[in-house]
Amino acid sequence: MSSIFEPYPVSLVHQLIEPGPTVMITTGGDQWPTIMTNGFNMPVRHDGTLAVVVGPWDTTYETLRRVGECVIAVPDTGLLETTVDVGNASSAQMNKWEHFGLTQLPASTIEAPLIGECVANIECAVEDDTLVDAYDLWILRARAAWLRPDAETPEFHHRGNGTFTENGQLHDLRDRMTKWQHLT
Repeated sequence: MSSIFEPYPVSLVHQLIEPGPTVMITTGGDQWPTIMTNGFNMPVRHDGTLAVVVGPWDTTYETLRRVGECVIAVPDTGLLETTVDVGNASSAQMNKWEHFGLTQLPASTIEAPLIGECVANIECAVEDDTLVDAYDLWILRARAAWLRPDAETPEFHHRGNGTFTENGQLHDLRDRMTKWQHLT
């Protein structure tokens, strides 16, 4: 092995390949809709197929199994501390909506609410749950999506160790995307 590298713990490789933005996921709950913070998510295809990791350690897991739908809400950096605090609390023990002052807005295609304070909300249905038992990986299909018109680069990313980064400078290379022009 080259001397320019040093060993890195395999248990921390998620910090090298950070997944999607930090989001909040809502589901329709029995007492009140659940809400959780999620840092392990990604687009799967260009057709609205998404994936999230939600495991049995989260109240949302059982609700998602039962109802088969959720909202992925994208907060901006103004909600960074609230998003972390939501992740440190349990929907089984408190109404996070009231506790953190978040606004439930009705979705158009599912029962789970949108989060009014977020810059984007994606209404999703579970498309495939065959990887849930082995990997806690849910494949979702977007049914509707909403973006605040004033949103610029809303996301922030969890680095996997309690630190976060904001989206950086935009580099516009759409003219070079010759193979994927239909996406620009």
